[in-house]
Amino acid sequence: MKRQRGVHYIKESTWLHRLDPRTKLVALVLLSMAAMATEEPLPLLLIFGTVLITAALSHMTRPFLGSLRLLMPVLLCILIIDAFFPRAAWGTVYYSAEFWIFHPVLSTGGLLFSAAMCLRLLAVGGFSFLFIMTTAFSDFVRSLRASGLPNTLAFSLGYALRSVSALTEDIGNIMDAQRSRALEFDRGNLVKNRHKILALAVPATVSVLSRARQVSEAMQCRGFGAAAHPTCYQVQGGGWEDVALVGCVLLGAAVSFLL
Repeated sequence: MKRQRGVHYIKESTWLHRLDPRTKLVALVLLSMAAMATEEPLPLLLIFGTVLITAALSHMTRPFLGSLRLLMPVLLCILIIDAFFPRAAWGTVYYSAEFWIFHPVLSTGGLLFSAAMCLRLLAVGGFSFLFIMTTAFSDFVRSLRASGLPNTLAFSLGYALRSVSALTEDIGNIMDAQRSRALEFDRGNLVKNRHKILALAVPATVSVLSRARQVSEAMQCRGFGAAAHPTCYQVQGGGWEDVALVGCVLLGAAVSFLL
């Protein structure tokens, strides 16, 4: 069996998979708004804990934690930059220096602010990964069309969702192929690895263009856009689980605001 890489749809029958994609999309928007509305570590920790509990209840803990590894480079940058260059430095100052126009200061306030920004990224990015891993392309497009969106826009948004998993899988395959040719991506810094990055970027670009051509040919073969009101074989609907998820997200957002 071919091993899947990156963030991709995982075919299961959990309660999170059975939810209407529109419900999960609304929950993602509400959770993101709650995370962006605060810079305090405690409410953001509560929001991230809610995402962890959601992943655990849907039996997606292992793939969810594996997907968070994709955020590690960004988390490291946020941790360093926000710790030494916070909006406001307060509390105990552990380090202070001046380098040209830069004035890094490591303080208690900077460390808390850096931790809050990391938790914000983990919460929003983590729930986004859960959305991708539990939402099929066809279900997402069908739900968008059921909401009254134009067919072209619904297909574009749905294909953008599908392209995330396809691109990560293609990059993983390209990296494996380059490693088999004795090209190591894990050694050296960014300057030394510029030729290696080029060896990855060129095949990835060719793969994206090739996939776009294949998709356009498939759309033409299926007569995309020929009918003004195409029908669906299955109508997307919701249930009590959709209402429960949105209610839990609203309750969590209210608690985070109170904290």
